[in-house]
Amino acid sequence: MSKKLKNKVNSESGNVLIVTLLILFAIAIIGSTVAMVSTMDLKISGNQRKTSEALFVAEAGLNEAIHRISLPNPTTVTVGGWTGNVSIGDSEPYDPNWTTLIYLDNPAAVAAGGGSINTTGTIQDPTQPYLGYSMPTGTEGVLTVQHKWIDRNGDSVRDQNEIVRYDQLAVPPENFVSGYPVEVVTITGRSADGERVVQAEVTKKTITVRTLAALYVDKAIEIQGHVDFCGHNHDIATPINTETDACGAWHLAGGHLPGVTATGDAVNVKGAADILGFPAPVDNSATNPFYTLPEVLGLPDHEVNEMLAGADNTSIVNPLNGITYITGDANLMAGLVGEGLFYITGDFKASGDFDYKGLIYVEGDVFMTGEPWILGSMIIRGTSDFSFSSGNAAILYSQAAIERAMDDSMPTVVLSWREM
Repeated sequence: MSKKLKNKVNSESGNVLIVTLLILFAIAIIGSTVAMVSTMDLKISGNQRKTSEALFVAEAGLNEAIHRISLPNPTTVTVGGWTGNVSIGDSEPYDPNWTTLIYLDNPAAVAAGGGSINTTGTIQDPTQPYLGYSMPTGTEGVLTVQHKWIDRNGDSVRDQNEIVRYDQLAVPPENFVSGYPVEVVTITGRSADGERVVQAEVTKKTITVRTLAALYVDKAIEIQGHVDFCGHNHDIATPINTETDACGAWHLAGGHLPGVTATGDAVNVKGAADILGFPAPVDNSATNPFYTLPEVLGLPDHEVNEMLAGADNTSIVNPLNGITYITGDANLMAGLVGEGLFYITGDFKASGDFDYKGLIYVEGDVFMTGEPWILGSMIIRGTSDFSFSSGNAAILYSQAAIERAMDDSMPTVVLSWREM
């Protein structure tokens, strides 16, 4: 081999080595880049999973707040050995500074609040790991519920007439006069390093009950015994066992109804009956309609069916509070008390005395031989004429008593939801 050819071969061998090294270097760079990208993708995927889980945790916290706002006050339950009231809510006259803090701890371990600040613990099962939608101490990141407020006069001071309320019958629904307060719920959900902050505006659903009298019936009735029916609108604070000879002190300025209203059938009064009302004690005009339970409540059938399906009571208990749904006949004995909606698909029989605030709706007939005292209204469809007897009954109409009894059983609705 000539010297010239040998040098050329050696030169080309050196070039091959350089190219090979460059290729190996490029492969190493690409491999490192792929590994780095894969690691970053895994981290991003993990972070996305954590933040998604944190949002679900925040939503769970919102559900606890909504559930507890919906509960009648008081609602007593036992959580991890602690027994107490777990309902959340303010009452008239509403406090503009009212705030509730729900800590991530057993209610027994939470220090009492002060002034307008209410404190409570979570109602999560303490035997299981807590979902992280609050904190055990402090105020930062604690699940908070407070009234929505608009500074109408610009003085940066929360006034009572600046609490935002919600009334679906008002225009606009958000106002400062009627309905329940709009509650602002702020939740920080945490899952490992993930964190999401959610704020929702919720309120209890209000209801306007339609009844036409203290005693509102669809069949001809015969009233016997010493009875007191008053259709004047009574204050919710009317003392138990107040009768018509003393109920005038508890009459409100407006909203009055007849003592007894029928739908064109006869109302025969016998015995020592005292029936008061406005514009007349008894109204049995043929033009009077008779309302079904959904029509009385102003709700569609499916919502009423859902409400009855979740009734607080399906048998007679004492006290008879909340929504009571009895399929068939209901027999009440002496000494029973209650408040709410009492719906009976059959006949209603009561002996002895019982005290009830709210609305009683009976699809069948009514036989009362004791001394029942009702503040609100009783509605009877009836199955036969002249089947009603009342003993020594007293029924005093009260719009406020009916509305409070019903509103306590109404759900909380979400008006708005945003992530902060």
